[in-house]
Amino acid sequence: MPASKTIRDVIPDNQGPVKFIKSGSPLRQSIDYLADKKIGCALVIDAEGGLAGVISERDVVRAIYEHGGDALDYATDSYMAKNVVTCSMDDSVANVARKMSEHNFRHLPVIDDGYLSGMISMRDLMSQLISNK
Repeated sequence: MPASKTIRDVIPDNQGPVKFIKSGSPLRQSIDYLADKKIGCALVIDAEGGLAGVISERDVVRAIYEHGGDALDYATDSYMAKNVVTCSMDDSVANVARKMSEHNFRHLPVIDDGYLSGMISMRDLMSQLISNK
C-alpha cells in the first residue's frame, strides 16, 4: 500500500450516515445497538452533536464484571472511553495504523473539517492492504 494513501482513500463508501448512541442512554440500549448493528464499537454523541466518547464490547464486559446486571441500567457514559483519539480524512493510512497499534485500538472516529464523519477500523485498513496486492 503506497505511503501516500489517506483515510479518505480507504474509508468504506457504504458507511452511510454516521451511526451513534446518544449520551445518557442506558448501557442496555447500547448493548442492543451493538448487537443489532453487529459492531464491536460505537460512537456516543452528546446533545450538541459532538463526540462524547466511544463504547466498546470490552467496556460492556468491564461494566458487567464490576457491577453485575445493575450496570445495564447505568448510563453508557459511565463506561465509555471519554478522551477519544481520532484521526482525520487526510491522515496517512500508515500513521493511523501506527496510532491504532500503539494504543491497541481496533476503531478510530474520523473527523473531517471539524465534523464527525465516521469510523475507520483495523479491518478497513487490512482489507485495503489485501486488495492492493
